[in-house]
Amino acid sequence: MFNRKIFSILLAVYLSLMPVGNLSVYAQEEITMQEPVTEVLELSLQDAIRLGLEDNKDIEVQKLELLKAEVVYKDRIRGIEKSEDNLKLIPVRDSLGNAMPDAVVNKAFIRNGGARLATELGLDIAKWNLEMKENELKYNIEKAYFDLLKAESEMKIAEENFKLAQKQYDHGNLRYEVGMISKQQLLGLDFNLSQARSNLETSKMYYEIQKMSFKSILNIELDREIVLTDVVQTRDEVIINTEESIKEALLNNGRLKSAAGNVEVAKLNLQALSGMYPSITYAYRAQAADVAKAEQNLQSLTIGIEMQVRTSILNLQTAQKQIETFEKAVFQASEGVRIAELSFELGQNTATEVAQANLNLMNAKKNLAQQIHAYNLALLDFEYSTGIGK
Repeated sequence: MFNRKIFSILLAVYLSLMPVGNLSVYAQEEITMQEPVTEVLELSLQDAIRLGLEDNKDIEVQKLELLKAEVVYKDRIRGIEKSEDNLKLIPVRDSLGNAMPDAVVNKAFIRNGGARLATELGLDIAKWNLEMKENELKYNIEKAYFDLLKAESEMKIAEENFKLAQKQYDHGNLRYEVGMISKQQLLGLDFNLSQARSNLETSKMYYEIQKMSFKSILNIELDREIVLTDVVQTRDEVIINTEESIKEALLNNGRLKSAAGNVEVAKLNLQALSGMYPSITYAYRAQAADVAKAEQNLQSLTIGIEMQVRTSILNLQTAQKQIETFEKAVFQASEGVRIAELSFELGQNTATEVAQANLNLMNAKKNLAQQIHAYNLALLDFEYSTGIGK
């Protein structure tokens, strides 16, 4: 009886321990099976450009267009070379023995080099289009990066303004408790704090919107957390030779090179056509009109590119000069806040004047941030205006 009782007790203890052990193991398994937290993606400007160009659909399309152009180029060059070997043969004639106009014109177009130039231009344009698309994407990524840095800077400015308003309210509340300021003055400080809080929430909203826009350009998940590692800054004064920059832009621009090539092809086509069609014919005049249009397009592009370079240089120089002015404005506004706080403590001004001083400081900082942003965009515009274009 005694042994059976001991056995029953031991069995009950053993069974009571079993679920606890299994539950403990199960709990440990649950913990280890939790999904890992996604790491924050840190991006420098160059990282962002690299990521934005990876597996980009627009670039893939342009690469496919280039592959198509290469096939067309090979086929046409092969045909041109065969035709060049047989240029001495008599022209193709119709049933009445008259030379076929198109055959004569085509042979003349091959003989004067127009056909080969047009074929080479088609391949070159496909190459330039790919380079310009890459340039366009790089520009958009860099601009979006600077836009996000600006939004982040303005959010930090709003945070500083909120902390300043919070400090002033806390200090005023202590003074109110000992009877040094009135209830109305404390309410004024509280209102200032509410405005600062509202400004902070608004700046956070704009920052989040700008961040989503930036991530969409890079094709990043919109809920992925990112951090920009580069900071907003200005470089040393940029010395630019305007005339040399214009020459460089006119030499490099892809659209201008395409337009210049089209002019040459149109002229050679007119030359080939003139051997068969007199200047009084419709065919000649139609081709002459095409030449004039191609020349007009080239002239318009040349003027537009020069204006783009000159405008970017003016914007850059203006931004450089104004940054120093806005830096002085920030210093003066900071002094204004210090004087307003001191005067308030001495009872010589009101909470409204303190709030105005805070607002002036926040606006001065935002103006400086916007000017630095304008400088970076002007520099970006200048750098891309002298390249192949976008």
